[in-house]
Parts: sequence; structure tokens; C-alpha cells
Amino acid sequence: MKVLIVDGYNAIHKIPEVDDLLDESLEDARNAMTDLAREYQRRHGGIAEVHVVFDGKTECRDFSPGRPDQVFSKTGEGDRSIIRLAQDKSGKFHVIVVSDDNRVGNSCRAAGATVISVKKFYEFIR
Repeated sequence: MKVLIVDGYNAIHKIPEVDDLLDESLEDARNAMTDLAREYQRRHGGIAEVHVVFDGKTECRDFSPGRPDQVFSKTGEGDRSIIRLAQDKSGKFHVIVVSDDNRVGNSCRAAGATVISVKKFYEFIR
């Protein structure tokens, strides 16, 4: 089984149609990004869990009410949260991480995860 972890804000800013939503609503942009992750899960097959990690909440919450696939880290902790989640899941699952951030990618690869670019992620869906 596989787990998909998406670097939420990193991906939002790389996908123009989602980035454009930021002008109107941050929540709409986050939900659109999470919906894309769910679409990737549906098309890819074999993905048991989806986690879209967003940085910047004052208090860390494991999930967003109504969107258990959204994970919020404390401000400045998003990269660490993604890396820690990849490390925790790698022993039990094949982990796929979507991020263009070098630190996130390199650390997740070191944990045994497969890292794909946001472009490759989006092209697969479209």
C-alpha cells in the first residue's frame, strides 16, 4: 500500500489554477489542492492515505475539521512535519511525496520515499 504526502503551499503556488484561488480565499485554495491530491489517489490506485500538509497554524492540529486529509503544522514547521510524516510512514507504506522543495525532497528520499515534482503530479491528473 502507498501513502501520498503533498507539500500543500509549495504545490498551490506551482499550479496556476489553484494559485489564482488565493486571491479570493485561502480555504478554497487549500481545498482545491486537497481535491487534486484525492484525484491523484483515485487515478493512481493503491494509495491508502492522503496527507496534504499546510504550514502556518499557531496551534498544530493533526487534521482540519471536515477535511481529515489536511494536516496543519505550527508556523515554520511545515517542512519538518512533511519529513517526519514521511519517516513515520516509510516503514509501513511506500511513501510518495509531492514537493519541489530541495530540503523536503532530499530528506524524504533519505527516509525511503519516492519524491515527485509538482509538475509531474499535476500532469498525471490532467
